[in-house]
Amino acid sequence: MSVQDLNRVHRRYIRVSNFFKAAWTFRQFIQGLQKVFTDLTPFHEEPEDFQAIYGALKLVSQNLSESAAEAASGMLDDVERKMVPLVQGLLAVDEQVSPGLLRLFFQRVKNYDDNILTQLIKFYLYSMDGDTWRADRLDKSDFLATRLAEEYNDSRDTFVLRDPAYLREVAQAFFTALGSPTTPEAEIVVVRDEILALGRRIEEVESMDELHERRLIALYRDRKHGLAERFFHPKILHAIWTTNLKLKNRVHQLYRQEEQRIVAEYQQVFELERDVPIDVQLGQELSQFRVSVERFEEQLQGENLRLEDLAQLRRKVRELVPRLQRDVASTGPFVQPVEVREFLSETSMEDIATVHRPPAGADLDYVQTQFDAIVATLDDTNPTTDPRKVVLQPEVFSLGIGAREILAYRRLYGGVTCDHDLEQFILEAAALRARIETEVDQIKGILDDSAVAQDAPIFSKARRTARRGDLYLKRFSHRIEQAVLDSDGVEAKQLQLLKMRMMRAYSGLWLMVHRN
Repeated sequence: MSVQDLNRVHRRYIRVSNFFKAAWTFRQFIQGLQKVFTDLTPFHEEPEDFQAIYGALKLVSQNLSESAAEAASGMLDDVERKMVPLVQGLLAVDEQVSPGLLRLFFQRVKNYDDNILTQLIKFYLYSMDGDTWRADRLDKSDFLATRLAEEYNDSRDTFVLRDPAYLREVAQAFFTALGSPTTPEAEIVVVRDEILALGRRIEEVESMDELHERRLIALYRDRKHGLAERFFHPKILHAIWTTNLKLKNRVHQLYRQEEQRIVAEYQQVFELERDVPIDVQLGQELSQFRVSVERFEEQLQGENLRLEDLAQLRRKVRELVPRLQRDVASTGPFVQPVEVREFLSETSMEDIATVHRPPAGADLDYVQTQFDAIVATLDDTNPTTDPRKVVLQPEVFSLGIGAREILAYRRLYGGVTCDHDLEQFILEAAALRARIETEVDQIKGILDDSAVAQDAPIFSKARRTARRGDLYLKRFSHRIEQAVLDSDGVEAKQLQLLKMRMMRAYSGLWLMVHRN
C-alpha cells in the first residue's frame, strides 16, 4: 500500500476514533439524563459493546504502518459496522430530549466541563454526516455551543464571549469534525452580516411586547434553521455566538422588568377577585389563571421561563383586569360627601339612595353612638381607595372595621341599587360589635373577684347587649342561608366571616356576664 493510502487510513482512523470518543461521552450524558428524567426510554446495549470497539480501535492503532494498512482498513470497516446500532440507539433516545429539556438538565446539573460540551456537539456533527440537519438537533447544538462560548461577567451583570483565540480553536474543531464543507466566501460574508444585523435590532428593543411584535426571535431562529451545515462555519458560528449573547442579555434585562410588572399585575387580579361576585365562567377562567401563575412561579425559580409563557400570562391578565374592575365598580360606588348629604337633608331634597338612611328603629338606637362613629370615620376616607387598604388606615383600624363593612357603607351612601336592609344590618352589626368590645373593656377595668357584685350597672347593660348579640348571630345565619340559596358563594363567605367576628366578641361578653 502506498504512503497516500496509508495517510487516508490514518485520517480515517482519527475520525472514527473521535466519533467513538464522542459517542462514549454522549452515552454517559444519556445515562445522566435518564437519572434526572426517569420517563425517558432506556438505552439498551450489551455491556461489552463499547469495550469491544475500544479494543478494536486500539488494535488498529498498532497496525498503522505501510505493510499493515490494508488490514487496518478492514478492521475500521468492522468498527464502523459495530458502531452503527450503538449510534442509532443513542439518537433514538436523543429524539425524546427536546431543546427545552436539554436546557433544564444543564440548569440542574452544574458540574460539566468544556470537554463534555465539545464531545456532545461533535457527536451530533459526526452522526449527522450525510444527513439533513433537524431543527431540534440544531437548536440543541446551538445551546451547547453557546454554553461553551460564554462566561458571566459579575461587574457588568452580563454574559460575554470567552477568549477569542480559544473560540477560534473551538469553531475550527467543529468545522473540521463536520468535514470542512466548501461554501463560497461571499455567501459566508452575507450570512454573517445578516446575523449580526439581527443582533443589533434585538439590542434596540425596549420591551417584551416589542420583541414579540417585531418577531425578532422567530426570525432569528428561522434564519439559523435554514443554515444547515453552514451554521458551523467559523465566521458564521462566531456571529451566532455574538448575536446569541446579545439576545440573552437583552431578554434577561427585559425579563427582570417584566417579572416585576407581571407579578404586580396578577396580584391585582387576585385582589380584585376577592371583591367581586364570580360567575361560573369567570370562576373557571380564574382557576385556570391560578394554574398558569403557579407554573410561571415554578419556571421563575427554575430559570426555565419561556417568552411564549410570559406573553400568554400577560394577555390573560390584560383580559381579566378590566372585567374584574367593571365588577368592582358596580359594587363600589362613589359616596356622597357628608356635607352634600347634610345639605340635601336640610333642604328636603334628600334621596333615600344617596343620603344617610333614617334610623332603623330600636336596634340602631341601641348602637347609634357606635354607628355614627363608624360612618363619620369612613366619611373621611377616599371612596375610590381599595377597601382592603382603607382598613389599614389608623382611624379605621382602631374601630376594627373590615373590607365588607366598608363596602356596605359605600353602597348605602353611594346612590346605587342594593339590598339596603342587608347593608344597614352589616353596619349595625359592626356597631354592635364595637359596643360589645367597649363593654368588655369596661368590665375588665373593674373586675375583682372578691369585691364586684354581679348586679353592678355595667353587668345589667352588658346582659342586654349580649341578648342583642345572640339575635344578630341568628340574623347572620339567615342572611348566609339566603346568600347560599342565591348561589352567591362569595357573599356567603364574607357574611360567615362577619358572623365569626361577632361570635368571638359576643362569647367573650357572655362569659363575663354569666359568671357563676
